[in-house]
Amino acid sequence: MNKRIKFLAPAALLLAMLAGCTDNNVPKEGTEYTVVPTPTKNVDNVVEVFSLGCGHCRSMETMLPAIKKLADVDVQQMHVTFNKSAELAAYIYYTAAIQTNGKPSPELKEALFSFVQDQSADMSEEDRQAKLNEIFAQYGLISPYALSEAQREQVFKLLTESRELETNAEITSVPSFLIQGKYLVNNAEHESLEDLANTIQYLSQKKD
Repeated sequence: MNKRIKFLAPAALLLAMLAGCTDNNVPKEGTEYTVVPTPTKNVDNVVEVFSLGCGHCRSMETMLPAIKKLADVDVQQMHVTFNKSAELAAYIYYTAAIQTNGKPSPELKEALFSFVQDQSADMSEEDRQAKLNEIFAQYGLISPYALSEAQREQVFKLLTESRELETNAEITSVPSFLIQGKYLVNNAEHESLEDLANTIQYLSQKKD
């Protein structure tokens, strides 16, 4: 079933960081975060769910280093598969991910954001293929058009895992942060990156 992408864009996150959170500023369930209907097991502690087609995800990408530092966490990324265009973008992203130990460089990710958002719509299929071949070759990687059968299976496995997580967590907005596979952060309820990082850190350490 296709889902319409609804991009979550808390404008306050683009403001300068505010003063630090106090010990009394404990994130509240139902406000700063929600518990998802079905937890996803065997996922990383902190996952940013995003899309190469989302402009606000592209902005969030530039803020991830600060979030990681403030929250003292590692952030893995999972690409949405809401619809056909998102699936195609996910295939591109996961092609890069399987060749970089799940950590495509910021420069490569920006090149992929730019391809999906700024360039591909006006290209012919032949030109799109040539451009992707060029981008991946620039970073010493195999393009989505030249993957081996084993590599395609790796990509399809990641696509399947993405669909499962989206369904379990009922994710319809990106960027989203899923913590411990069961806590979904409400980005819009935070007034600064520091507030957001505080919630992410709190949930990443939360014990039931």
